[in-house]
Amino acid sequence: MSTFKISLPTPIMSGVRTPTRQFSSCVLIECGDSLDSINATSSAIVKYVSQRAGIGINAGRIRALGSPIRGGEAFHTGCIPFYKHFQTAVKSCSQGGVRGGAATLFYPMWHLEVETLLVLKNNRGTEANRVRHMDYGVQINKLMYTRLLKGEDITLFSPSDVPGLYDAFFADQDEFERLYTQYEKDDSIRKQRIKAVELFSLMMQERASTGRIYIQNVDHCNTHSPFDPAIAPVRQSNLCLEIALPTKPLDDVNDETAKSRCVPCQRSTSA
Repeated sequence: MSTFKISLPTPIMSGVRTPTRQFSSCVLIECGDSLDSINATSSAIVKYVSQRAGIGINAGRIRALGSPIRGGEAFHTGCIPFYKHFQTAVKSCSQGGVRGGAATLFYPMWHLEVETLLVLKNNRGTEANRVRHMDYGVQINKLMYTRLLKGEDITLFSPSDVPGLYDAFFADQDEFERLYTQYEKDDSIRKQRIKAVELFSLMMQERASTGRIYIQNVDHCNTHSPFDPAIAPVRQSNLCLEIALPTKPLDDVNDETAKSRCVPCQRSTSA
């Protein structure tokens, strides 16, 4: 470091020679589709932002607006209230007094609420339907591009309505395509169809206007990875989309077993 051969990230540099012995520049947190997991994710965000880390949040499992809960006893309020919950957690602390907390939140392109989610960052709309103080990563695979090139539709689902589809999206592209087309033909499943060119156009318009919507090609992240996607699939990246590490949904912020796991990472640049 003294010879400038290596450049460490700000969170680590700002923590050197302080009592806080935390040297992870980013932490990846995967959220499940339960209140326990959502609240554990929020707690983990606060904990690691306060220790200077940037945050990557995978919230792609959260079910869509109107989805039944407990067999129809209640109906889901959608992604936006929980994204706001995460945003509040991110901004509740500074990164060790150096700068404000920051996070990138990931979701799949085929999520039923994607048209609403893509505009969360822009300056139009109201505070009720915008979550502007986080960045976003839209997750895409080969099938989405194929539908675009062929001028076809992309079908949107709530992850809770299509068993196995979300996990296959990262772990097995052939299985994902099989399940995806199967669910498209199933009239009992809630879905919405949109022209692929319209959806990609909306994404690129928002990406161009905000500069803070990122694209993650999840199939390439798993085929160009040292991890076996059948065992440890990569389902998200970090704040700046620089790394790809496997995660598990967090159910308990104090869980020290392999059941659920946050993933810290350290980045550096060498000359």
